[in-house]
Amino acid sequence: MAVYKRGNKNVFYMNFTINGVRVFKSTGKFTKKEAKQAEAMERQKIMIEASMSPQEKAAKMLLSDAVDHVYNTRWKNTKDANGAHRRALRLVELIGNIPLAKINEDAVHKMILILEASKIEVATINRYLAALKTLLKALKQPTDYIKLRKERSGRIRVISREEESTVVNMLRNTKHNSRRHYFPDVADLVEVLIDTGCRLSEVLDLRYDDINFETNLISIWINKGDRPRSIPMTERVRTILQSRKIGSAAKPFTIDKHQAGNAWDWSRKHMGFMDDPEFLLHALRHTCASRLVNAGIDLYVVCNWLGHSSIQITQRYAHLNPMKLSDAVLVLEPC
Repeated sequence: MAVYKRGNKNVFYMNFTINGVRVFKSTGKFTKKEAKQAEAMERQKIMIEASMSPQEKAAKMLLSDAVDHVYNTRWKNTKDANGAHRRALRLVELIGNIPLAKINEDAVHKMILILEASKIEVATINRYLAALKTLLKALKQPTDYIKLRKERSGRIRVISREEESTVVNMLRNTKHNSRRHYFPDVADLVEVLIDTGCRLSEVLDLRYDDINFETNLISIWINKGDRPRSIPMTERVRTILQSRKIGSAAKPFTIDKHQAGNAWDWSRKHMGFMDDPEFLLHALRHTCASRLVNAGIDLYVVCNWLGHSSIQITQRYAHLNPMKLSDAVLVLEPC
């Protein structure tokens, strides 16, 4: 029997199998006539869904369900899984928990207006747009209307040797109170970052198992671009890392990124650079790149050194060595 009463509340239930799918649930109706109508609608719904393509079925999916689906099938085992999931969940707040079919140019435009009103950077807006585009593409939905915003090509902030010396001396030689006990450790960190060009997370996660003092190489296995690489150590970096290997220490640095940031900001404030938005720890990576380029190191070598995903990213440092152009013009001169 397809519909029948069940329990003491006299509610009719439906129980049938169609296209290999069994349906057993309450109709929510108290008369047989209404229950049969509910059953017929449920059968029709299943028949319609059975005739749909995967793309059409996905279009009916709510955004929150789509986020969970793509996280479990695509993002869960990636390096930035938590970040991708967090941005995708934020999309639900910004756009609303609507079916994917209703996400269109107008919905995206409204999302951008909300983000712009919060005064966030264009690069951050682009990350949300990219997350939405990835999500929709994974479920075979149209994305042509999603256009990334043009980002400002900002100045590359390079730390001068004088600025480097000032920061290191302040962190290492100032008499710090107990709350700033780790500041000398950050002095070592600054010198390692500037000589290796590593990202902050790469050095903080570095283990002695990945440092070979015989070959003089540091191996970076896990990084933003998922591109393992080895970096030679300067004498200064080698000395610092060896001196920090005390007992059975597994890592050279036990401080976290917040402590590193606090120490840098303290130095920045005392140097009068609080109005310089580019005077950041990440500028140490730019500084390493610029020193390599200015020394005439080929851009492809710099690309491999920094672990860039493409040479196009490294090319933003090309202008830092204008002498290459001066040398190039000589070949055009008549003999």
